[in-house]
Amino acid sequence: MGRENRRSRMVVIGLLIAAFILITVDYRSSGSSAGPRGALRGVFATLEGGVSAVARPIGRTASSLTHPNRYQRRADTLAAENAELKRQLADDAEVRRQAAALGDLRLLADRGQYTIIAARVIAIGDITGTDWSVTVNAGSADGVVPDRLVLDSDGLVGTVLSSTAHTAVVRLACDPASHIGARLEGTRLLGAVAGAGSPDALTFTLYDATRQVKVGDRLVSFGSADYVGGVPIGIVTKVLDASEGLSRAAEVTTFAAMGSLDLVGIVVGKLPADAGDRVLLPRPPPTPSPAPAAPASTIPTTSALAPAATAPVG
Repeated sequence: MGRENRRSRMVVIGLLIAAFILITVDYRSSGSSAGPRGALRGVFATLEGGVSAVARPIGRTASSLTHPNRYQRRADTLAAENAELKRQLADDAEVRRQAAALGDLRLLADRGQYTIIAARVIAIGDITGTDWSVTVNAGSADGVVPDRLVLDSDGLVGTVLSSTAHTAVVRLACDPASHIGARLEGTRLLGAVAGAGSPDALTFTLYDATRQVKVGDRLVSFGSADYVGGVPIGIVTKVLDASEGLSRAAEVTTFAAMGSLDLVGIVVGKLPADAGDRVLLPRPPPTPSPAPAAPASTIPTTSALAPAATAPVG
């Protein structure tokens, strides 16, 4: 026991001597950063930096575990903001598309001097072959009455079949029950177009048995008590043979796309004079055919183009 007490006293005395020596040396070198204090400070600073580098991600992980919903809420907020921006862009594009469609419809109506009510297709009828019709959001309160022509920015769509105060049913021109007076462009040759029971397809029959229809002929509506004249209908794409040898019937492709109708115009009010052919768009200029290549026999050869040799003068 006495030996252990002496050993403890020696350890305490040794530590006191070492501390005194370090204090003395540190005091003498206090003006220099390279002293023991600076060395110890550098050692502890390095240890502190290492501990911080290790502890920082651990702290973040612990924080995310402590608050698990914080980052999820942030992600949900960003996703909602992104979806809202996409919706606004889609709405802007739709507004521009509708404005362009309405402008084109107004241009066609102005060329024919038609008074129209713009309407949008809100329902599609049974198009199984017995009822080719659409419902639009304009009716008798807007001046819409049965048997008036309906058109879009490309041409004839159909006729008003019936109307309520704020809606109307439009029979499409491609309905087999539809028959509308028509005229060949640039002539007074009259006939009628009937629905062929498929989108964008009509059958045209010419009344004059002495005349013929040709592929590429364009048709417009024939003005009557109910129908305005000059509305573009379509173009002849196939001539049908007749038994008497004259081609008076033809297949017609409509200018209006019946399968993708959206904005239409319904003719209302007093009908104007027949617009003639001025509502039709100008035909594109014909593509010039390439010049035929010259036959190989007419192309001069190199020898023929070379100057003739002259004989030496003796």
